[in-house]
Amino acid sequence: MGPVELLSGENLGYLLRLLAAVVCGALIGLERAFKGKPAGLRTNTLICLGSCLIMLLSIKVAGDVGLPADPGRIAAQVVTGVGFLGAGAIIRSRVSVAGLTTAASIWLVSALGLVIGYGQFFLAGASMVLLMATLTLFDRIEKQIDVTRQLHVLRIAVAPDALPRVRRLIDDARIVPDSVEFGTIENGVTVEIEYVSLDRKHEAFLASVRDIESVEILLAY
Repeated sequence: MGPVELLSGENLGYLLRLLAAVVCGALIGLERAFKGKPAGLRTNTLICLGSCLIMLLSIKVAGDVGLPADPGRIAAQVVTGVGFLGAGAIIRSRVSVAGLTTAASIWLVSALGLVIGYGQFFLAGASMVLLMATLTLFDRIEKQIDVTRQLHVLRIAVAPDALPRVRRLIDDARIVPDSVEFGTIENGVTVEIEYVSLDRKHEAFLASVRDIESVEILLAY
């Protein structure tokens, strides 16, 4: 294959699609990397580029066969295969699940690569704008309205006569502990509770606990 054939219109079209996939994947990856997510710049770029390459291969194979063929059969395997990457980004603890947004973005980036590989640049561009808007604007909205519940741990040293007041504070704050552990120390007891709560509710509860003179906060997060 000579230089002229390498620079043919068909090959230039393929190259344009591959470069577009790299750019889209990199832009989304940068947004993820700035937020410290596990799937960052290189991961999203490679996912988008790989999906684009598989779609190009599917179209090429279907065209070269010369018989009725479905170019989507090879590309369809991307949807299944990328699920393993998404599952690896999800971290589940006892009371919460993290990484779902990262897994969803990985799935959508793979779809972007397929769309770009098929040559639908407008559809890919519109989808990318919506994806970036979702990752940035919705994140700010969630922080403003504070809808995220997190696991909190509080360990305190309490004088015996202050225990009833601590119990009343827990009831007043409407905190339902997932676990409560008691220990003994000189001139008192230790109480460690784990609970899931909004951050603002957690901070208000801590402020009330600090107001009790017979209570010392040993650990709080």
